[in-house]
Amino acid sequence: RQPSSAYFATQLNLSTAYFNDLLRFETGKTLQEYIQLKQLDIAKQMLLKSGQSPSVIARQLGFASVQYFSSLFKKITGCTPNEYKYSQN
Repeated sequence: RQPSSAYFATQLNLSTAYFNDLLRFETGKTLQEYIQLKQLDIAKQMLLKSGQSPSVIARQLGFASVQYFSSLFKKITGCTPNEYKYSQN
């Protein structure tokens, strides 16, 4: 489960609304979109360096299912996790 905007806002001593506005202004993304992009950045590194399968990586990064992970990965990168892994070698 991903942390909420309220959690981050509290950690930074900001209001939730201000945190959300600031994040949107700085990144152009919602918190969920931003976290997903960061998860996919980590997934890319793991695919290239760890030798682990997409299903193991999806579980380690907290995705609900490998299917969701793969479809999100393809939507953002334009290729499946396996295609990405083998295209970078």
